[in-house]
Amino acid sequence: MWTFRNFTIGFFILLLLFNLITFFFCPCSDKIIILFCSNAKLFYATLFFACFIIPVLLSFFPCTEFHHKPVICKVDTNEKEVVLTFDDGPDPENTPVILDILDRFGIKSTFFLIGKKIKGNEDLVRKIVEKGHKIGNHSYEHSILWDFNFSGKIRNDIQKTRDIIFELTGFSTNYFRPPYGVINPMVHKALKILDYRVIAWNKRSFDTILKSQKTIFRRMTRKLGPGDILLFHDTSKLTLVVLEPIIIAIKEKNFQIVNLDKFINTDQHA
Repeated sequence: MWTFRNFTIGFFILLLLFNLITFFFCPCSDKIIILFCSNAKLFYATLFFACFIIPVLLSFFPCTEFHHKPVICKVDTNEKEVVLTFDDGPDPENTPVILDILDRFGIKSTFFLIGKKIKGNEDLVRKIVEKGHKIGNHSYEHSILWDFNFSGKIRNDIQKTRDIIFELTGFSTNYFRPPYGVINPMVHKALKILDYRVIAWNKRSFDTILKSQKTIFRRMTRKLGPGDILLFHDTSKLTLVVLEPIIIAIKEKNFQIVNLDKFINTDQHA
């Protein structure tokens, strides 16, 4: 498995190798070493550039498990079952509509809540739980610079939302979805201390970016597979429009929509 730890070890091994070649063999008559010696700066620059850019890029792809393991992006099943999840709520206008749609189809889902949005929407959060849906932690601030903080601040941010949810519902959620799906070494260090299952996705609606209902519909219903985790946002008005047609299309493909807890051996607990 290619992880940040293994990558870092590989970097230092290559750096040591470059230094040894430079110190003991340059210059020399060996064709391969001549190539290195005559382009040593380029080799070093490429190594340091890769050491920086690869971990940064892979921070945006949690399913690679480069920075943190395990990350659940697709549940392990051969049955025609998929999972619906919603991020960035609670939203006082949109979330109740989504709950009504899910009720009509008898569907249970998981809502990843932002801690600071819970204040003033306590009754809505209780309603989510009362209707049998699960709650996940989606950080307290969800700021664009959230993952640039030190691990201690990230840990406190996550714990703050956990405490709010527990005080409000009597349950402590074990599900965490990082803002924007970004996991870097600081986020990893915070998560190592906290008892969380990291939940990502493998089908993303982009319902906060895309403007076309048809495009979102195709993204979420095309090439549907067993165990897919679908990501929506209950802050998007477009989600209210596309959700019901997507649910109908999923059912027409003979897929069942089930709760995350069916596949993951963890649950909200008192």
